[in-house]
Amino acid sequence: MITGAGIRNIKESEEMTFDEIYKQNVDMVLNLAFRMTGKEEMARDITQDVFMKVYQNSDTFREQSKISTWIYRIALNHILNLMRREKRLKFFSTLEKGFSTEPNYDNKITVWEENLPKQPDRNLEEYEKETIIRKMIDELDPKYKIPMLLFRYEDLSYKEIAEQLQISVSAVESQIHRAKKKLATKLKPWLNSL
Repeated sequence: MITGAGIRNIKESEEMTFDEIYKQNVDMVLNLAFRMTGKEEMARDITQDVFMKVYQNSDTFREQSKISTWIYRIALNHILNLMRREKRLKFFSTLEKGFSTEPNYDNKITVWEENLPKQPDRNLEEYEKETIIRKMIDELDPKYKIPMLLFRYEDLSYKEIAEQLQISVSAVESQIHRAKKKLATKLKPWLNSL
């Protein structure tokens, strides 16, 4: 367990308390959760859950990587599991209600929107463009959506995505390629305005 004494990380050559670990990594986890879910409240809940797992599993940290890498992996696994569970729940909910449900998009600004260019004349245009693209990505099957989100918003390489999802690099390449093709088809009506 992480105690007042903290975790010793060989690569960082210093002991850190849980509070220090939290402060150094909370933004990374929160940003990842925002990017993957697009929901502010859910991202905050995920962040809290992730750090509970970090605290509870601190004795499994093997110092073979940076603490931030270990925490990122815990966060990504947690988010992927939630997304899978949510997909199953939506499926059963859809069966109960019928097939007329539409995705619900909040109008809240997420991390990916905050990084848009700040030029006044282009800000609204870029925001609208990115909102359309993000909605289209959200509509993709999770098999394509997750690698695309990691590639586009987390700036992970194909190799890093493969390691995170525990699939081959060629599978990542194929999924992202198919995601781009599906997005191109969905975005055809918007091409003149994008």
